[in-house]
Amino acid sequence: RIQILFEIMSLKFGFPYDGDYLNLPSKPAAVVGLMGNSRAGTASLTTILNCTISGASFSEKCNDSSIQAYFESSTSSLYLYYNKALTVPTQTATTRCQYLESHKEHINMKLEEIKIWLWMFSVCHLVVVFHPSQTFDVTYLKPFRIATHLLQYFQSAVKEALGSNPVFHQSRIHIPKLLFTFQSNSASMHLPPKKGRHGYNTQCKRLALEMEKQVFHIFRKCRLLPKHHGYNALAYLPALNDNKEPYVYFMEGKASPSQDYASNKHVDPGLYFISQLSAVAPQYSEIQDDGPHLSLFIKRNVTHLFNQGSLAYPEEISSEPLLFHPVNVWCEAASALFEFYSDPHIYTATPAVIRSVSELDPEGLYSESRCEKSYPVALSGYTDNLPSHYTKVVHENQLHHALQVLRSRAKGPYYETYAEKLRNDCLKIWEDGRQGCEGISLTGNACVLPLHSKEKVHSNRIRIRNSCSCGRSQSYRSDPFDLETANSGFYQSLLEKCCSTLPQTRLFGRPQLCWMTSPLSAASSYQTSTGIEQPGFLLGTQFLLPWDIPAEDGHINKLSEPKNAWKHRTNRSGDTCHTLSQ
Repeated sequence: RIQILFEIMSLKFGFPYDGDYLNLPSKPAAVVGLMGNSRAGTASLTTILNCTISGASFSEKCNDSSIQAYFESSTSSLYLYYNKALTVPTQTATTRCQYLESHKEHINMKLEEIKIWLWMFSVCHLVVVFHPSQTFDVTYLKPFRIATHLLQYFQSAVKEALGSNPVFHQSRIHIPKLLFTFQSNSASMHLPPKKGRHGYNTQCKRLALEMEKQVFHIFRKCRLLPKHHGYNALAYLPALNDNKEPYVYFMEGKASPSQDYASNKHVDPGLYFISQLSAVAPQYSEIQDDGPHLSLFIKRNVTHLFNQGSLAYPEEISSEPLLFHPVNVWCEAASALFEFYSDPHIYTATPAVIRSVSELDPEGLYSESRCEKSYPVALSGYTDNLPSHYTKVVHENQLHHALQVLRSRAKGPYYETYAEKLRNDCLKIWEDGRQGCEGISLTGNACVLPLHSKEKVHSNRIRIRNSCSCGRSQSYRSDPFDLETANSGFYQSLLEKCCSTLPQTRLFGRPQLCWMTSPLSAASSYQTSTGIEQPGFLLGTQFLLPWDIPAEDGHINKLSEPKNAWKHRTNRSGDTCHTLSQ
């Protein structure tokens, strides 16, 4: 939850305030919003504000998306400090999933900033935006535009939620005046530090006038400053020809050591940076010299609003009176408005609001659009040329091809979301009656039947020509999927037709091996030059190899063959071997 801390007369409390509003000051105050960031390598924005606002003690370390406040009684000013940079850097991610999570977190942080913008531009009379450089940061334009649209969409809802609140008119206290501050760099601009009246750099003053023209032109071109109906605009910038207080201020600064060294390349680097240590450290005193001028710039605009009232705004922008409410009355109304803008449901209430919020994520919109268009093409890459049923290997190959198609077309952070959707949809297609049997035969061929129970026999429609146990007859058999079918069933069926007349003797005292011997003929009938003269052998495979078989004496005595007879043996895998008995 966003925490807003107030420090009024050394009193801090959470916001929305849940205590007694009568304990707060009852003095009318001008509410000034402070937001932005400072340049890297210089004093922080918190330090700058503490030097600028007398008595302020804003904290450098506070909760994310938090606001601190300080009431300056001498000027009747209530300062609200949004202690967070407007632009959040993109976080580094090592995987696509981490990239998507980082991207979503980044967008959520942007939305939280928009909520603060809506609230601050509704409860403040002045809003000061600090720029970290001497040029206008165009990345501010998108949050300005989105907050402007949302402010228009929420007008009726705010009126309904707050009722007849005396503080707010048309959903907010008044259209705030917008001020800009920039950090100048005299060394980089080649401007001599000439001091004018009150010690302010006259070059910076002329530069501020030129920057006012540029800022006004940019806001006008972006349609952020409508000519009429000022309450539809997020903030007000005076026209260039109006008799007004300046709304752009340049804080004087010095070049960093790296910038000075770039123009003094012939100086020894070690001696140069040692000499510059004194220039890096006293940045706090440098801001102190500029603090009174920045404070005077803000106070003049506050005084101008107090003195001019509604006359500070052109009639076509706002004809309503500019009122300054007591702090306790303002705090009670601002608490109710803060509760309204903190509700996440209002940002998904209507299509117009959703469309405006989606502008925070142009990369996500582009990525989601590309992924949505590429998804049907990737899915067809999986379903094309698929058989009626197929194995897991085929499924994974088709899925890999579909993911490659999606990867070549889809871009951005939403790729992994649609890739996961593609994996799930392809898995559903495969599991919806298209799974094939995963059985593999002993020869390495897969079963071609759909997924079936264990009781059903596997089949791959492959037939193999095998010989019987003695090798004299041959027959076709189905590709076996288990050892029992391979070594017992087929040979048992041929035993009665061919091999049953031969005497058989089992060997190893191990019946599980199912080895046996059968005499075929005398050893003298075998010629080593011609091999076995029997059909069924491939060319060059009819020659016998000597193979020693360990056997017990009792088993050898049971052999009923003549001396020097050839022995035939069948092993479990169906291979046929012949041995010479001595």
